[in-house]
Amino acid sequence: MGWSLGGFYARELAKRWPDRVQQVVTIGTPFNGSVDDTHVGWLFRLLNGQQAPAEAALRERLAEPPPVPTVSLYSRRDGVVAWQACRHARGWPQARDIEVQASHLGMGWSPEVLARVTAVLARGVEVTA
Repeated sequence: MGWSLGGFYARELAKRWPDRVQQVVTIGTPFNGSVDDTHVGWLFRLLNGQQAPAEAALRERLAEPPPVPTVSLYSRRDGVVAWQACRHARGWPQARDIEVQASHLGMGWSPEVLARVTAVLARGVEVTA
């Protein structure tokens, strides 16, 4: 499980070692977008003086879900990342997207988010449309 950047780590580790990961849950992770789909791209430019790298191959790899059941929790009220970038672009058989109502920074203690995560972990991922 990973929140925001931590979700990238969870997804990539599950891709590398799918035999060691039962499922992945991401919270507010913009895996299906570019640096411009966040409100922190400006910070990268300010600190580095240049655009963040936007390799198409990297973006494509990050958008592909791991080969284990995967749930992405996203919010239209996120405020940091574009909610569209937190959803799977096409129908992956083991991927599911769930909308919640929380800000990006509030997702870590939102009762709704915690209830959704608890339910997913308790029953496993049910991948249905």
